[in-house]
Amino acid sequence: METNTNESQTIAPVKLDKDGNVNLTLITPEEETKYKEIGKSLEPSDVNSILNYGSDAQNSMEKYSNDFLSSVRTYNSGEVGGLINELLTELNYIDVGELEQTGFKGFLSKIPFLKNLVVDVKKLFQKYDVVINNVDKITNKVKAGRLNSIKDNSSLQTMFDSNVGYIHQMEDLIISGQLKYDELSIKLTEMEGRPADYQDYEIADLRDYISRLDKRLADMKIVRFIMLQSLAQIRIVQNNNTSIAEKAQSIVSTTIPVWKNQLTLAVALQRQKANVEMQKKISDTTNTILQKNADMLKQNSIDVARENEKTVVSIETLKMTTQSLIDTLNEVKQIHEAGAQSRRVLDGELKTLETELKKNVTRVN
Repeated sequence: METNTNESQTIAPVKLDKDGNVNLTLITPEEETKYKEIGKSLEPSDVNSILNYGSDAQNSMEKYSNDFLSSVRTYNSGEVGGLINELLTELNYIDVGELEQTGFKGFLSKIPFLKNLVVDVKKLFQKYDVVINNVDKITNKVKAGRLNSIKDNSSLQTMFDSNVGYIHQMEDLIISGQLKYDELSIKLTEMEGRPADYQDYEIADLRDYISRLDKRLADMKIVRFIMLQSLAQIRIVQNNNTSIAEKAQSIVSTTIPVWKNQLTLAVALQRQKANVEMQKKISDTTNTILQKNADMLKQNSIDVARENEKTVVSIETLKMTTQSLIDTLNEVKQIHEAGAQSRRVLDGELKTLETELKKNVTRVN
């Protein structure tokens, strides 16, 4: 059964190749009967028969395409790609290196030498919480988009299968039309060979009908070729949707959990590092304080001992003050003696002046 199906599928391209060329020599009598039945609507006496030829198939195809486009408009598979980009933007917003600046607030902030370690951890992790919430929201959208992408592919597959059916219908119409074209061409040749037996308009009408049929067949071949191209295009869109869905699934199931896990480890490691640095700072500062206190205690003890061994007033000070007192007494004595001597001289001079004054007063009288 499987072999027969494959054989029947290989016959069709021989009868009608991809360029629309029909090989009528490969048509069996049974098939010829079927095709003539399809093409019996092509009557030269009906000017609209060419216009209506294959219209039912085309209308059906157009209706399905419109229905499909309407359903696709409700969801754009490209949205998943946009959501993935939005998700990566959120992930790039996380700077794990920023965690290296974290420290501890509270009592550590009161210690001057630890101020450089202290940052606003609360605000920092609030930002990470916001990013994680955004990531969760986008992840849910990606999950929904993935399902829509799969659903979209299902619709595309239905369209693919329908297009295959429409292509077969179009091929039957083309082959039937080609049979009719050859039949009418033979008839036209006979009429042109016996023009006396026919009216001129009959020959002209048939010639015009055959020409219009040829154009109609050419149009149908173009439509068939476009539909063949659409099969490849549908497959490309389906493959793209599948890739997007797989990428979304990979991000949701692998990337996000790994990222959250690594972020948790990074936070824990940085907190651990901050603890070690804090302990080292405290240890270093304790050693520094102990060393400085020991040095100060040593110096203070030496100074106190030295001062305790000294008398209240040193002998040098006593000698200096005694000598100063002696010098003061001697100088005062000399000043007193000089004053007494000056007073004795003054008394003598005053007596002399008094005697002289008396003498002069006596002479005047």
